[in-house]
Amino acid sequence: MSDISDIRKDVMAIVETSGKLARPIPPDKDLYSDLGVESVNAISILLALEGRFGTTIDDTRFIEARTVNSLVDLVAEAKLAPGVRVA
Repeated sequence: MSDISDIRKDVMAIVETSGKLARPIPPDKDLYSDLGVESVNAISILLALEGRFGTTIDDTRFIEARTVNSLVDLVAEAKLAPGVRVA
C-alpha cells in the first residue's frame, strides 16, 4: 500500500477507532485541542499506525503531528523509507 489515498483512509479509520472519535473527522482539525483526543487514546493511535503500516514512528514526531493530514504525511514519509525510523 503506497497510494496516499489508501494511507489516508487507513489513518482516518485508525484515528476514529483508536481515538474514540465520532465520524466525520475533519482532516485539518487538531486532534487534541479541537477533537478532544486524550493521551491514552493517542498511544493507541500510535501503536495502531505502527502495526498497520509496519513501521516505527518517533514519539516526538507523532506528538507534533496533531492533525489527520499531518499523520498521513508522517506515515507516507515512513513508507518511503521502509525499515528506517522516522525521527
